[in-house]
Amino acid sequence: MFNISNRTPIQPDTYSADKRDEFPAALGRIGCGQILLIRDRVIEASATARAILERESRQLPGRETPYGALRQLLNRAGAQLPIGSTSWLATSTKEGISRLVNQICNARSDGTSAVILLDLDAHPEPTPGTLQRLFGLTAAETQLAVELARGRNLLDVARARRLSRTTVRSHLAALFVKTQTRRQAELVALLGRVAVLP
Repeated sequence: MFNISNRTPIQPDTYSADKRDEFPAALGRIGCGQILLIRDRVIEASATARAILERESRQLPGRETPYGALRQLLNRAGAQLPIGSTSWLATSTKEGISRLVNQICNARSDGTSAVILLDLDAHPEPTPGTLQRLFGLTAAETQLAVELARGRNLLDVARARRLSRTTVRSHLAALFVKTQTRRQAELVALLGRVAVLP
């Protein structure tokens, strides 16, 4: 487990701590983590970013520090991390790739650099309460929607929940009606979009 300082951010914004925590949580639900660095030291990392870095460090012995794991991702992407920059990096441990998607130099004037990591292996997962409020889903329909968002197929869901395929298909049909979708791929895409909601 990484030991990342829980220091107060260098320049706190005008939002309350609760409001600041909502943004990293929303990013986490769609597979994004954020990291704040000063020189070669990680000073702040969201839970999702820590998970991505820990997974990366397990792949490469000798890169046990958060910065070492981040440095490996940056090296694989062929990217530099200029002071004051904000960089977006897409990464997949399964595929062994890391790509710099965008970088804005001189975006930060406080001497820090920020990195947004997008975990390409993650499945955006909406919160059950949001699904129920937004679409009026039952508990069973909500469970199925979350499982589909996680990438599971109907047969696996039926087996895991000890339901017949007919029952699971009935729940899926209700999901289509309530979400105004027609195909499972369309439903999963919609679930991914609403995953950012609290």
